[in-house]
Amino acid sequence: MSASRAYVNGESHYSKGQKDATRHLITYLYTKDPTQWELFNEELSVPKGDKIARIGLTNNGDIKTIKDGLRTGRNHEKDLDDMVWLFRHFHAVPFLAKAINEWRKADYLIDQLASIGNEAYEKINANTLKPDDKQKIFQRINIITDKLTINERNFSDALGEGTRLIKNYLLFTNIFFTLMIIGSVSLYYSVMVNRLRRSKQETDDKNRNLIIANKELDKFVYSASHDLRSPISSLKGLIEIVKLEDDLDQIRDYLDLMHQSLDKQDQFIREIIDYSRNKRKKITVASVSLNKVIDEIIAQHLYIKGTNEIAIKKELSVDEVYSDGLRLKIILNNLLSNAIKYTDESKEKKYISIKTYVKGEFYKIEIEDNGIGINNEYHVKIFEMFFVTNNNKKGSGLGLYLVKEAVENLNGNITVDSKMNIGSKFIVTIPKQYEAQL
Repeated sequence: MSASRAYVNGESHYSKGQKDATRHLITYLYTKDPTQWELFNEELSVPKGDKIARIGLTNNGDIKTIKDGLRTGRNHEKDLDDMVWLFRHFHAVPFLAKAINEWRKADYLIDQLASIGNEAYEKINANTLKPDDKQKIFQRINIITDKLTINERNFSDALGEGTRLIKNYLLFTNIFFTLMIIGSVSLYYSVMVNRLRRSKQETDDKNRNLIIANKELDKFVYSASHDLRSPISSLKGLIEIVKLEDDLDQIRDYLDLMHQSLDKQDQFIREIIDYSRNKRKKITVASVSLNKVIDEIIAQHLYIKGTNEIAIKKELSVDEVYSDGLRLKIILNNLLSNAIKYTDESKEKKYISIKTYVKGEFYKIEIEDNGIGINNEYHVKIFEMFFVTNNNKKGSGLGLYLVKEAVENLNGNITVDSKMNIGSKFIVTIPKQYEAQL
């Protein structure tokens, strides 16, 4: 567990070095300041050092080279022996093998980032860097950064999973020896043993709930820190660039990029607030106008670029329902927001269809669009916390998780039917039980 924590700590240095290197490279790209180029190489040496260590460990290489690589990766001197020991003896264990695979993928992307940096350096030195080149290099850097964030998150998740597995083994080992001791107690204490068994069952149930809660909390805190820091890092880099820019049109372009970063962070913060309210607030049943809620959500999204090009059709056979207004707003807001954000720009006629109706003892809400769609292999995973597809640059991975949580709080369910480049349809089913209660 100590070695596993050391690797998680090492990943934070890896991630910080990569993000700081990216920031310096972007600044260098637009300012041509040699100091920024030196800082880029200095920060990029952190993940490069870890790569040297990984290759040495994989190939059973020289221990001095491996430790030097880990030191360059800013790992603590006291952790080096534990890290080498864990890798060499347990690299084939599933959770560690998964983490090492993510590490390997990230190292490949680090090499690409270094290559982009060298390309920019050569063009700047040769004075052949054009404005179009800057934009293209900037976009390539952003793509690599987004992919690296996913790899870094997966690496820590895999190690976190392994640490919790070890904790479970220790828990079961303690239970085993406890039962052996209890078995040796005389019949005089049989009543006490029965009470202990009942208490143990209650403790196990609480432990299982705590393990689930801790797992969700670990993932939430780690992913939130990444997603909150990423727009800030981008803003810092852009601010430094704007300070040195005199061209008004170029400054406007930078401001647009800043606005996009702030929009992304604002969306993420609003989703965290919804997450907290959905978790803590009790169900409150009242009359809710679906038409009013839908119109309010559409009005809130009219400022988004391209929304006015989407034909929004409503067929509301049911308007007034008796349910929890907060959860319904979370459900409808996230589904409609996704339908707007992930529209297919290549299609001449874009639409979103919203239907509500009653089927038996259930309310039905259907939201259908002809947007970019979702790959079939992701249909099961899209409702997981912080799950995003590799080509998803707009979402945080919280929206559909919140939708599923809110639907389940209402004792309902949600299904999805989606095909790439065709569109998506989400169907929410909510029981009418609250209407009977009122």
